[in-house]
Amino acid sequence: MFKKISILAVSIITVMAGAAISPALGEIQAGFPDASETLVKLINTFHALWVIPFTFVSSWLTTKYPKKNILLSGLVLYVLGGFGGAFAPNIYFLLATRALLGISVGLLMPISTSIVSDFYDGEEKIDMMGKVSASNQIGGILSMSAAGLLAATNWRYAFSVYLIAIFIFIIVARFLPKLPVETKSNEKTAGEKTFNIKIWGLALAMFTVFVFMYSIPTNMALYLTEHNIADTEAFGFIIPLSTVGGFFGGILLRSFKHLLKDYLVPIQVLFMGIGFSLIAFTRMATTVSIGILIMGLGVGTLIPTIYNAVSNVSDQKNMMRSMAIVQTFLYLGQFMSPILLDNIARLFGEVSNALIYSISAYAALIGAILLFILVLARKKKNSTIH
Repeated sequence: MFKKISILAVSIITVMAGAAISPALGEIQAGFPDASETLVKLINTFHALWVIPFTFVSSWLTTKYPKKNILLSGLVLYVLGGFGGAFAPNIYFLLATRALLGISVGLLMPISTSIVSDFYDGEEKIDMMGKVSASNQIGGILSMSAAGLLAATNWRYAFSVYLIAIFIFIIVARFLPKLPVETKSNEKTAGEKTFNIKIWGLALAMFTVFVFMYSIPTNMALYLTEHNIADTEAFGFIIPLSTVGGFFGGILLRSFKHLLKDYLVPIQVLFMGIGFSLIAFTRMATTVSIGILIMGLGVGTLIPTIYNAVSNVSDQKNMMRSMAIVQTFLYLGQFMSPILLDNIARLFGEVSNALIYSISAYAALIGAILLFILVLARKKKNSTIH
């Protein structure tokens, strides 16, 4: 029981580390009036650039030191990088603390997912992957809601949400069993080429999901302000609705998988499309909130589905490397989200957050249709063979 709690506790602070203070972006921009909007948006995404190399550093460190020791070191850096932003005298110091935050998440993230396969397998592993995803979302719900309320008083207070890592440090130190150091194998198997192709395909899928999903924490506060949909205090409740949907999605993943079977992924992408459509085309607080919730439900089930696929196609000795590759693309998607979406929007006209959400809606709906066609074609082919 306590082992499970310690695994889930680490998951609370990883994926949404950058987005935790997204409700405070408007107040931070006011606090640094000379900073461009692009630099302010980087507060949410700059950490991802540093996560990328340190996921591989984390993978290498597991061949030298116990995973528990690496987790504890990463948690210390997490507190320093996260809470350190509260003391930033300028935007560049703030971005430097986000880099340190990224380094810490790079150390934590691959272990927080691969450790599930160390202790669980079969149906229990799928269930635990869903709970890990749900824990990711709980972290987002709590941190963004708290940051929104704190930012209404002073944007610097919003960074205190990162202090939760102190309590997680205590839980991990006390309850997580210490695993032996992983042995590095240089053996090559006949299926290694196929394995690599599958992992890269799953990594690309994760990248695509996060490019679109991360438009919520990166653009939503600005979108709500531009169209007078809600005020700053409401941001802390509207934006985290994506994580509320993600939480329930993670908890219900096992049931969804049994119910939808081969249609699970197309339905997940369809939920994203419906959510983005409500955000882009209604522009009312209630319907935008429902859209964010539905989009989060799709993403919240899709992310652990990808992780479970990674654990299924990778053998145990390559698990850390596989997770590092997929999580590299996850954070690359976070970092590239505003850059790619802004440039795609520029191809269709003047860049605006409304246009970005419209493009996201069309892309997800078209993707869902193509996935449905692919599943039906595969079923038809299998029935012909049999």
